[in-house]
Amino acid sequence: MTNLMTLTTSQLNRIIAIKERIEALQGQFDSIVAGGGGIPIPSVFEAAVPARGKYQMTAAHKSKLIKALAKARKIRWAGVKGEKPAPKAKKKGRRGGRSGKSKREKEVRETGRGLVEHLDEVGGRKGHAQLVEYLTSLRIHYTDEIGGRGAGHGSRVKIRAPFHPDTMPEWLKLSREQFPALEEAIYHFADRHRDRVLRRHERNANIAGLPNFIDVMVATSRVLYVYLRRGILTQPQVVARMRDYLNIFTGKFPVIPEEETTGYLARIYSNGKGNPGLLRKTFEEHNVSGHLRALMLVAQVVRGSADGSDASQAGSQLPLLVDQINLFENKIGLGRATAAQIGGALEDYEMLTKQELALWTKDLQ
Repeated sequence: MTNLMTLTTSQLNRIIAIKERIEALQGQFDSIVAGGGGIPIPSVFEAAVPARGKYQMTAAHKSKLIKALAKARKIRWAGVKGEKPAPKAKKKGRRGGRSGKSKREKEVRETGRGLVEHLDEVGGRKGHAQLVEYLTSLRIHYTDEIGGRGAGHGSRVKIRAPFHPDTMPEWLKLSREQFPALEEAIYHFADRHRDRVLRRHERNANIAGLPNFIDVMVATSRVLYVYLRRGILTQPQVVARMRDYLNIFTGKFPVIPEEETTGYLARIYSNGKGNPGLLRKTFEEHNVSGHLRALMLVAQVVRGSADGSDASQAGSQLPLLVDQINLFENKIGLGRATAAQIGGALEDYEMLTKQELALWTKDLQ
């Protein structure tokens, strides 16, 4: 029997033409026999099985068959000549990436870093309504495993520098009438991560989750601050949420036996009293004191300026919360963060120019 894989394209076309001619003649023969009124004569082309409808090869099927045989012949000749066939191109996902997600989106979902830039990309590409919908489902992953997703501060997507939080993208300027919907979506996003990630860390009190806690706290605080500067959010709402983050991060120790320790760091401290060296080393490694004071400073700046643009009044803001954190630091022996530690933590927010960073930290001792 002839191997169709060895035929050329022209030979294959001739075979198809002959087959179509045979089918046409068979149809004429059947028509003549039926018109004569005699007993139907079985055709030599019919099998001794119940009759079934004749298969007609469609143009699309014919084209597909020709292409498949041409490809097989090309591969066969490449083998004869000792050449390797060209590798099959990998299909990309619908969004252009290997799995349909960009590298930036992967970074955002693992650590929250680059979140504002990613939201700007989504808004510019898909519009305001799609951004609101995207925010309602976006989730930064929770992990309390050493070396888990993102490992806290692993390789990162390059953030464009300098970033100006008060610079409103063009797509956002055209959506002013829909600011309330975006405002609500951002608050919902921040509250969802407060309850599902930060409070979960507080409940579990696993020191291995410290990088993830800081990442999510920084990411959500940065979104709140940037969209305050852009005129979407309001000062009281942003301050209230940053105050929540600070209370969850630190916590309180029981005054009477019936009370429970609250707060992520307080619960970690209570669980790790037997190994103070490990606690101190871990806190220093992740700049806990710097991040604690950095978020406090951001909250003070926002409290002292309606749009968060003026840091000159920050030192006199939120005095009760400042006293509370001072007492907490003394209780667990955390020590007051240096200006360098606070500055380093603020750099993780990636929302201040060098000049702004210098202004924010100039009065720190």
